[in-house]
Amino acid sequence: MNLAPSPSMLAAGLPGPMGADRCDDEEVASICPLLTPSPSSGFDHPLAIISQAAGGMSYGQKISPTSIDNMEIPTLAALSGNAALGYVGLTAARSEHSQGNTEGEPRLSDAGSSVVGSSSSSSSALHEPTACAQLLGARHYQHLATGAHGDAFACQENGGKPALAARRAPGEYCFLAWNWPLIRKASFWGCVSLLVACTCVVIAVMASLPGECSPPRRWWQGSLFYEIFPGSFQDSNADTIGDFQGIRSRVQYLKSLGVRAVRLNSIFPAADHYPEGYDTPRTLSGIERALGTERDFEALVGTLHRHNISVVLDLPLHPHFHRLRADDEGERGIAVSSSENATDDDNFTGSSPSSLLIPPLVQVQEQESVVKTLEYWLRRDVDGFYLKGLENFTEEPDFPAELRRWRRILDGSGREKILMCSVHVVDVLAKSGDAVGLRSVLGTIDLVDVLIELAAGNGTARGVKQQVNDVMSGPLYSEPVHPWVHWRVGGEGVQRLSSRLPTANGSLAALLLFSLLPGTPSVFYGDEIGLMDSSDPEGDRSDMGHLYHLAPMHWTQPGPDVGFTRHGILPWLPRSESWSYIGAGRQSALRDVARLRQSTPCIFMDGVWKEHRSVPNYELRNVGRDLLVLERWYPRRNSYVVVANLGPAVRQCDLSSRYYGGEVVADLQGRVGRYVTFKSLRLFPGEAVVVKLDK
Repeated sequence: MNLAPSPSMLAAGLPGPMGADRCDDEEVASICPLLTPSPSSGFDHPLAIISQAAGGMSYGQKISPTSIDNMEIPTLAALSGNAALGYVGLTAARSEHSQGNTEGEPRLSDAGSSVVGSSSSSSSALHEPTACAQLLGARHYQHLATGAHGDAFACQENGGKPALAARRAPGEYCFLAWNWPLIRKASFWGCVSLLVACTCVVIAVMASLPGECSPPRRWWQGSLFYEIFPGSFQDSNADTIGDFQGIRSRVQYLKSLGVRAVRLNSIFPAADHYPEGYDTPRTLSGIERALGTERDFEALVGTLHRHNISVVLDLPLHPHFHRLRADDEGERGIAVSSSENATDDDNFTGSSPSSLLIPPLVQVQEQESVVKTLEYWLRRDVDGFYLKGLENFTEEPDFPAELRRWRRILDGSGREKILMCSVHVVDVLAKSGDAVGLRSVLGTIDLVDVLIELAAGNGTARGVKQQVNDVMSGPLYSEPVHPWVHWRVGGEGVQRLSSRLPTANGSLAALLLFSLLPGTPSVFYGDEIGLMDSSDPEGDRSDMGHLYHLAPMHWTQPGPDVGFTRHGILPWLPRSESWSYIGAGRQSALRDVARLRQSTPCIFMDGVWKEHRSVPNYELRNVGRDLLVLERWYPRRNSYVVVANLGPAVRQCDLSSRYYGGEVVADLQGRVGRYVTFKSLRLFPGEAVVVKLDK
């Protein structure tokens, strides 16, 4: 159905003498689609037909009256549909023009009235040929996209807006062919798997978190060391001498004490008979046959490692290299120093032979170089070395360089290894002013061995306090990266601890006290059970009197064999007359302290880093002549106090001015877990108690 446009609409859309009502071409182009009904898909514009009839006039050319007059207009019958309507309009315009308009322009009869045409609205709109040509010019339809079949008016249904791109067939979109059910399932289970994995990671992280926040430390820092003379610990083959298999059979005992490292004294082939000549080894790259074979040694190391116990060897650099050098000089008639007969006590007394007789550090003979010795034992999985007698080599010009070379060999072994030496090395270098040598020792050594000398008599407590304070105020504690102190009160070169104290069980009290010092404590085998020197009243072994402190270990109550070897066989040294604590389980106090060292920073740490320097976290006080009080602390932790009576009489003290009370964590009287106060503390001879103070 075709509607005739109103005159106002026509007047706004046609150029002419309408004055201010005339619109420009752009407005005409936007209104013209509204004046024309939507053509069919097969619509051919009449002007296009006229253009073809006129001999090629384009649709976009401007139509003038003259050109229309000269046109050959097709008959009405030749046109159909809307084309005929347009033709009628053109005919009417031509007839009006032919009648001769004196003004030369088409004129509307009444601008304010409706223009009514008998044919259609399009005939009225085309009364002015020039205007219609402009309205229907191609340049006014440049914003319309051509249809799929070249139809210029295919987009008029969009209200004059640009047409959208041509639609694509559904088959041209690849995602329509995807397996969407499978994609949804894979996405769902992928999300579920991701959530489960995240949950497992969170649980694993939470499970791996430590139970408490403790400062990091290495395996040799603050752990309990246990020193063993292999020939006197346990005999497994009834040859009267202890061996590697015997030590291996007692690993559970070592583990029950909380031992973290075993230090083996000389295990090398002796120049004379073993064990009497243990201090004069023939070579440092071999094993004494009386102790076992290399396979036995490797089996012992493997067993200890499986129980998380490390192995440290004593390397007697002196007098071994001193003896080799003396033999070499003897061939040229050079006198040998009288110190050739010195024992390992030189390590603790500080005595040393003449520097002219000290052998080179690198080698005396190529096969006996220190480097080759270290490599030999590292291949057998040893965890560290005690360089005994190192203080006798500090005057060598290559001392710092060789020490650093040994350190590199240990660091290149793939596992964390340690080097130990005596505190006399530090003392000698400090007194001589050798800053280079001192720095090399402090930078390469891990543990510095310190022997606390305990002697019976008045002033024991005061003497111990002075020795400890001298070490703590020395160069070892000036920096946190310096070596830790390896504390001990006994060893293979000194008299038995129980033989030096006035009471038999004083050794265990001393061990409890010194096990709480800042650093790494050490126990000489048998001190935890109060083992004394060998007893030889008849003088059957008087030629070995200098070895009486190496008495066989007591594993049972006093008897003929004390559990050291098979029944009816006498050990290589007379047994000790001391009563063993093992039967009563008294050594459990040492086990409690060892466990405390593994979990409590107050005990195992050697100081507190404060104001860019290391501050010792201990205080040692003596009360009277025989009572010693040691306090340990650490930031945000409970403090611990150990009180030991090293005298021969019962002591009662009042420490309430400093401490109120706390829980007993280690004791010799079975009071572990009980709460005690310090108002009136009573201690028997050789008794010690460890208390965790209230916060």
